[in-house]
Amino acid sequence: MSATVIRDVRIFDGEGIVPRGSVLVRDGLIACVGQVDVPGDAQVVEGEGRTLLPGLIDAHTHAFPGKLEQALRFGVTTELDMFSVPSVLGQVRAEAAKPYAADLRTSGVGAAAPGGHPSQFMAEVFGRSRR
Repeated sequence: MSATVIRDVRIFDGEGIVPRGSVLVRDGLIACVGQVDVPGDAQVVEGEGRTLLPGLIDAHTHAFPGKLEQALRFGVTTELDMFSVPSVLGQVRAEAAKPYAADLRTSGVGAAAPGGHPSQFMAEVFGRSRR
């Protein structure tokens, strides 16, 4: 069983603030928040008063190759892709399966009303002439 304690942090849990506390993670799951007894085998990460918060969800993105790893470095753990170019969607989905990339939820091909946004850009994306 692996354990990690992130110690001495300001904790935002999505609803409220714990001004000073620790987080115990066991086997990849949060086991305790607040005043934590540090297990003897735990790896300890000193938070030094920094703020710890849940992963962020970017609710409107357009996924491109190589950007899911970058998103994770910025604290975004999930991207909601509103539309991707079909020629790159398979590559982006494969990247999302990697352990060091943000999760991806995608609509695949976008849907819009005829003449609605972003149809003014679609001719260029799909290589068709505009009518």
